[in-house]
Amino acid sequence: MLIKRLASYVLIAVVLFITFYFLHGYVVQKVGAIHPFSLFEVYVFNFLFSIITVVIFDLLATYTIRFKDQLGFLYLATMIAKIGLFCIVFKESLFAGVPLTKGDSLSLLIPIFLYLFYEVYILAKILNRKPSI
Repeated sequence: MLIKRLASYVLIAVVLFITFYFLHGYVVQKVGAIHPFSLFEVYVFNFLFSIITVVIFDLLATYTIRFKDQLGFLYLATMIAKIGLFCIVFKESLFAGVPLTKGDSLSLLIPIFLYLFYEVYILAKILNRKPSI
């Protein structure tokens, strides 16, 4: 049952990645915008971080009763870590001295919020799940 749940989390994230990356890329191309960062890398970062987060949280909820009640607080700490890691990975694009346009900022925020909603949705499912023990 655990493998099936984890596979469904990955499948949902892959579908989100494929759908929104190509749609987002198409819109950026049609508008003719050129970003100082790789849109693909932004999506991959958020995709991988989200997959790792939901898998770890599901494993914590499944195998440790002690952490089940604390997952919401752990998730907040995870978001701070995600923001910090994002800033480190994309520091050349974010802090290069060239101000980001509104389009650039929006292109950074779309995948961030997309995977934020995904993580919150999965975490809510995990927290509302009845304990199997």
